[in-house]
Amino acid sequence: MYGAMKTNKTYIFTALTMLLVSFGFTQVKIGDNIDAIANTSLLELESTNKVLVLSRLTNDQMMSITPLPGGMAYNIDTGCIHSYDGNKWINLCDSSLRTFSFIDNEDGSFTINYGNESVFTSPNLTGPKGEKGDTGPEGPAGADGLSQQEQIIIVASNGQTRFNTPAPIVDDKKISVYRNGIRIAFRAIDSTTIELENEIICYQNDNIRIVQIL
Repeated sequence: MYGAMKTNKTYIFTALTMLLVSFGFTQVKIGDNIDAIANTSLLELESTNKVLVLSRLTNDQMMSITPLPGGMAYNIDTGCIHSYDGNKWINLCDSSLRTFSFIDNEDGSFTINYGNESVFTSPNLTGPKGEKGDTGPEGPAGADGLSQQEQIIIVASNGQTRFNTPAPIVDDKKISVYRNGIRIAFRAIDSTTIELENEIICYQNDNIRIVQIL
């Protein structure tokens, strides 16, 4: 008889151990589709006509407890859900916690004012300003609506500095010369020829465009 009792105790201990191990790794699904639960879920609720009701506490009751960070409760006095952040209860209905203002300080920096009274001001994002560059060459006179213009595009050879204009030169201020899309300076040599300024040199296959207002 003693042996039978010992055997029964062993079975009971084994069953309890297996049950505890099972609970230690169990995922719980409550409500509809209890066989369908995400691998990362410890607890899932699913229902089309039932809800989860949090602990309903008065403000005094809520303030008298210190739960783990992340603890939640429904505050009957405020009518809102509160969450504990480890130091204080946060009212999740407080819209000021989710808003901020953005201010341009007009000095290259900006300031963000968060709803929780914290402030962030960026450094000057524009960086130091360099010295003003030289004034570029004067542009050609504008067309009066009656004037016409002609242009010619020349593929330059290496070291080439002289080019023929589309039409005879009457006023060199009505001529614009571009090398690879960038306007460059020149001088008139005769009535149909221009020469690039001394410091400007063309390389093989440079694109020279000469625009002339007639």
